Amino acid sequence: MQASDQFTADTSPDTTVGTEYINLSGYRFLPLDYLPLLQADLHASLAETGVLGTILLADEGINVALAGTAAQCQAARTVFDNDERFRELWLKESVSELIPFSKLKVRIRHEIIAFDGPEARTRQLERPTAPALPPEELAQWLDSGKDFTLLDTRNTYEVESGTFQQAEHLDIAHFRDYQKAIKTALESGTLDPKKPIVTFCTGGIRCEKAAPWMIEQGFKEVYQIEGGVLNYFEKTGGKHWEGDCFVFDDRVEVDKALQPTGATWCTECQLTISPGKQCSCQSSRTAMEMV
Repeated sequence: MQASDQFTADTSPDTTVGTEYINLSGYRFLPLDYLPLLQADLHASLAETGVLGTILLADEGINVALAGTAAQCQAARTVFDNDERFRELWLKESVSELIPFSKLKVRIRHEIIAFDGPEARTRQLERPTAPALPPEELAQWLDSGKDFTLLDTRNTYEVESGTFQQAEHLDIAHFRDYQKAIKTALESGTLDPKKPIVTFCTGGIRCEKAAPWMIEQGFKEVYQIEGGVLNYFEKTGGKHWEGDCFVFDDRVEVDKALQPTGATWCTECQLTISPGKQCSCQSSRTAMEMV
């Protein structure tokens, strides 16, 4: 089965007026085998719960982004808990008035986040672990003026929606460009490998790869924000953050309260469009297909 194969189900979401929807997101790196069988089982079980969203499977792990009513999401959590590989999977929650997905998809990929290529599973398992820095502790570091580098691992169009006030950016278009950008920053002297570095991304999954890789490259002290920016918002209210946070679903952006901002996404220009505005190319739309 090819890595792009997927199971997709068209399901009409519950659009009852006043219904509050829960958004679940999380991941786990662990060796997975027999992916087509797992794909079929997960799709069948999750389809019965009524949730919508995207599951990415690779032999290195699982990446989850789902949404539904509280009851549907609880049923989805039970599906994962019934599989010992995914038991107590940390699925972060946020609330919205609409479901930001139109289908349930379970896809097989080479990686759950593109970074290493075909040898992803082996490389990820062999790397050292980068410690997770609790959001509250990062906020204290920022409050105290501690000398460290706060490194944004996200793409340029995400940074434009918002970022930390003192963050360093790599100006990358795709996460697969991260390794080259870090090496370039080292060669130019714009990144100090001896200074403590805290990496961050939306939900933490990219930093699970980026931070260990940096330690492997000789960086002395590298952290990742526990649970990413979304968890930082939840735990600290977004202290020291300017703007909003780009997300890879139909919400497009959420604010520090984890509420959708109403922004839309132009698929032609690859730009976020502010609420009430339209892209100059006239190709804006409200939905963004999760990658």
